[in-house]
Amino acid sequence: MKQFYDIMRVLRMFLATAVIPAALLIVVAAPAASAAETTRHCDIQNASCIMRTGDGMTIEFDVQPKPVAAMTESTFVVTVTRNGMPVTDASVQLDLSMPPMFMGKNQPVLKQSKNGRYEGKGVITRCASGRKTWQADVAVVSAGKTAVAAFVFEVK
Repeated sequence: MKQFYDIMRVLRMFLATAVIPAALLIVVAAPAASAAETTRHCDIQNASCIMRTGDGMTIEFDVQPKPVAAMTESTFVVTVTRNGMPVTDASVQLDLSMPPMFMGKNQPVLKQSKNGRYEGKGVITRCASGRKTWQADVAVVSAGKTAVAAFVFEVK
């Protein structure tokens, strides 16, 4: 019986150190061919956050009003341009999360308010732990390509 438990222990260690990380590597290393992804830490309390992709697209993320605080209704603004021109045919999704803690789904719906400017209202919830670091994942689908920008910011 001891031999059985020794074999199971070795098998668990093998799976944990070889097979599972390899599977995660495959999932992480194989994003959609047309997606560009970047994570940027930004000071949302003082200015909007900007990310430029390799194909000339600029994604600008902002939250109003300032100071950006938890448990208050906010307006989330994403402005999208390509080579300096507004992108008016995009589908823009916003997903707010608290790394590395699950705080429930928080995906304000963004609609185009004017050329290249997409807006939506929502609330950043307060974390019982006192953490204040949030991440805004912005996905922009336009002309058959997807650009994804992740902005990390602090709330008051």
